[in-house]
Amino acid sequence: MIFFLYNLILMLSLLLLSPIIVLRLIFDKRYRTGLSERLGNIPDKVVVDLKNPPSPPFAKRGDSGQRPIWFHAASVGEVISSQKLLEGIRERFPDMKLLVSTFTPTGNKAAREKLKADGVIFLPLDFPWAVNRAVKKVNPSVLILMETELWPNLIRRAGSMNISVVVVNGRISDRSYGKYWFISPLLKKVFESITLFLMQSEGDAGRVIALGAEPSRVTVTGNIKFDLKSSDKGIGFMENWGGPVLLAGSTRTGEESPVLDVYKRLRERYPGLKLVLAPRHLDRLRDVEGILKEKGIQFVRRSEVSEKVESPILLLDTLGELASFYKYGTIVFIGGSLIPVGGHNPIEAALYGRPVLFGPHMENFRDSARILEESGGGARVNDTEELMSWFDRLLSDSGLRQTMGNNARQAILKNQGATERILEALAGVVS
Repeated sequence: MIFFLYNLILMLSLLLLSPIIVLRLIFDKRYRTGLSERLGNIPDKVVVDLKNPPSPPFAKRGDSGQRPIWFHAASVGEVISSQKLLEGIRERFPDMKLLVSTFTPTGNKAAREKLKADGVIFLPLDFPWAVNRAVKKVNPSVLILMETELWPNLIRRAGSMNISVVVVNGRISDRSYGKYWFISPLLKKVFESITLFLMQSEGDAGRVIALGAEPSRVTVTGNIKFDLKSSDKGIGFMENWGGPVLLAGSTRTGEESPVLDVYKRLRERYPGLKLVLAPRHLDRLRDVEGILKEKGIQFVRRSEVSEKVESPILLLDTLGELASFYKYGTIVFIGGSLIPVGGHNPIEAALYGRPVLFGPHMENFRDSARILEESGGGARVNDTEELMSWFDRLLSDSGLRQTMGNNARQAILKNQGATERILEALAGVVS
């Protein structure tokens, strides 16, 4: 009955929103991208590739006839943070093919470019007929879901086909917990089909158990994002840009304007000060450019630079490069945190040994923020005045910058190891 109600709500929502959906399909190509796969039509070529024997360097014993591993990472952030884990899966299970699914078009593009998967598809929409068709066609031995990708029909269908379902790097933020609580009867039924919950922290484990997960299936393995390696990719024009450089990464609507106001005030005291501004969503670039022009600040897009940056502000408009830019930041501010959207990942910046600042809203990265604060490698600012104060303090004190940066890096290194713990847990499930 609970699944009947869930699917009824899905269908009614589809009918009510159909005029809007049709218009978006017509006028916005993002909604058309991968539409056939989203409806459960997995391309025959992908299925054939998954059934063929693995190719070197992964194959060791020829055609094992084993069913593939299906790994789902929703968007770019999850794709990038899962790279090391997927490399470990390929090494640990060399005879098995690997299918990766994503939800967003940018995540799909990143998966094709960065992951050595045997197939990359869009996740089918969570309608029974779509997921039934896709799961039956792929027929994986295990379905691995990254973080909070809890799709009821997908999980239920996998469970009905005796496919092991594993949540890796699982997290349930306080904010999400409140929302999930209203659908806890549905989640409790969904959780019956999940074999393992490999959670980031004790808090995440406690919340998923409170929502109905069987405690014996829940294990704390840590956060694989701590296992990221700092990028070795150099960016030539950044070496000669001068500085100091403030880097505002993954900014969201409502953050660029105050960050730019702070930058303008600081530049009066530090004339050589530069800023790298990296909006979280590239479809907002025109809006951000409008803000820059309103404030009369000279800037250049990263895609327009080849050899030398002539402006004091660089607007990062390329996909997947933010991690490589962190090492050029003198001080890093993590966006999505001055406004209540839950923050973004501070770990990449900390790995480069940079002081990390973030706003009061880091609910989605609560443990990472706490670890950085407790180590003295990061600081929480409650508003733009505090952001201004911390920027000024760090710009004027190189010793403090060095100490905070070292503390940030060491805090991340001390918390690594989640990838190996997850691989050990998967060894008892993947077959």
